[in-house]
Amino acid sequence: IVAILVLVLSFVLSRMLTRSISNLLTAIRKVREGAYSTRAEVRGGDEIAQITAEFNSLTDRLATTEEARRRFVSDASHEMKTPLAGIQLMSDSILQTEDMNPAMVREFVSDIGQEAQRLNRITEHLLALTRLDSGSVEQVTEVTATAVEQVCQRVVRMLGVVAQEKGVALTYECDERAIVRATEDDVHQILYNLMENGIKYSRSGGFVHTRATVEGDIVTITVEDNGIGIPEADRPHIFDRFYRVDKMRSRAVGGTGLGLSIVKDTVTYRGGSITVDGRGENQGTGFTVRLPRATEGVEQ
Repeated sequence: IVAILVLVLSFVLSRMLTRSISNLLTAIRKVREGAYSTRAEVRGGDEIAQITAEFNSLTDRLATTEEARRRFVSDASHEMKTPLAGIQLMSDSILQTEDMNPAMVREFVSDIGQEAQRLNRITEHLLALTRLDSGSVEQVTEVTATAVEQVCQRVVRMLGVVAQEKGVALTYECDERAIVRATEDDVHQILYNLMENGIKYSRSGGFVHTRATVEGDIVTITVEDNGIGIPEADRPHIFDRFYRVDKMRSRAVGGTGLGLSIVKDTVTYRGGSITVDGRGENQGTGFTVRLPRATEGVEQ
């Protein structure tokens, strides 16, 4: 009887062990094919169960890494799209406007050159991020300071043509003391995305107004419009990646669902914050960005 019990127990344990290994091998094959969300079922507390738990932990890290990679690709594409769009916009304006004032042509060409330089800087920054992720970069480029007014002037000039075509008044007012601890590209990215959104979702006869003020050690930048607004139910999600308040409407105006997310990441990275006010649908939108103020080393 004892021998029979031993044989039965050995058979049962063998079947359990075989089943556990089979489940683990199946999960490994799925992960190898790219299904990083696959998890193997953990049973018992033996060595196979411990190996399975380690496998699940590994796939969790793989899934996180893959999500980070996808976000990086999306962010990189969006980052590079902005200066390219600016270059195309200004070059089209020059080509399509007859008898444009030479001074204005020179100004637009100068802006095109700056956007090309910004595109080159973005490329360098993306390469730097890649090296940083791989551990080959020891120090991030030092951030000096940037005057908000200088960047705001250029963004308004770039988006002025779009605003004029849509019949939207694009205005700004900046305190000359509004100097933030961030790069020029950071400030440009924040202002460009917020102003462009305001123009996209405003009607003819509307306005987009930007204001930069100083409150102690904080620079407050507000961008407000009187456009179609954001429904209350959508407001908590507008900074989520790929989130669109109205998918069909966003596609119609060229929205990607990444702009506000990137703005928030940039602001947060520079030690600031961004909020959206509580206006309802068709009541306009107001964004408030707060960044640490700098007093020296204005970046040109």
